[in-house]
Amino acid sequence: MTICVECGASVHNLYTQYSKDNIRLTTCEECNQFADKYIEHDFVIIFIDMLLHKPQVYRHLLYNRISEQKGVEPHVFRFAILLILFEVYIKWFRLERYHSDYDTILHQPLYYQYLYILTLCIYEFIVFHCSVIALVRFYVKQVKYNYVSMALIISSFGKMLLILMVIWDYRQLEYSWLVSIIVLASNTEALSVYLNLSYFKTLFIILCGMVCQCIAQGTFLYWTDHTPRWI
Repeated sequence: MTICVECGASVHNLYTQYSKDNIRLTTCEECNQFADKYIEHDFVIIFIDMLLHKPQVYRHLLYNRISEQKGVEPHVFRFAILLILFEVYIKWFRLERYHSDYDTILHQPLYYQYLYILTLCIYEFIVFHCSVIALVRFYVKQVKYNYVSMALIISSFGKMLLILMVIWDYRQLEYSWLVSIIVLASNTEALSVYLNLSYFKTLFIILCGMVCQCIAQGTFLYWTDHTPRWI
């Protein structure tokens, strides 16, 4: 179902194509604006609007860019894998920098370290998404839960900003909580757009998911009998 990115009203199509390089954008009957201006915008403009947390760009990505399906769209799934692998990279460096004096997995073989942190990141990812989906059930009855996951994955693009801290000066990684705030805000914006919920309710859902994620990390480290209790 395609919608107008400005007002959210349903539209039959987003553009009319007259020739290979000649299209005309559809005008929304409700707000009299272009139904989806992002059709003619490149990725750079879309990424900037994502940084600015504009609801229009998430309507474009979730409703007009991704076709209806039961699972996770392949490109989004690959991006989720990239986010998990990047999280492994960040946790690994945090261990080396802040917890090298503890009896940690850093004393284990290299392949064991990687598999251990990878398992932890996958476990956190699953717990976070399952927790958010479970809470969404209380607020919205008719919703496609695979799109909830895709909204969270797409709006977590801010995690990639941490690579800049690593490239410039790894010591600045201790300020990564600023990036976490950006991710929290973008998660809230994307989920609010898709569920049509208030920011307060959506923020509550995301925060509860993050709490469950932190608990999952603590229990995982406790079960595997590794210190520290927090990465």
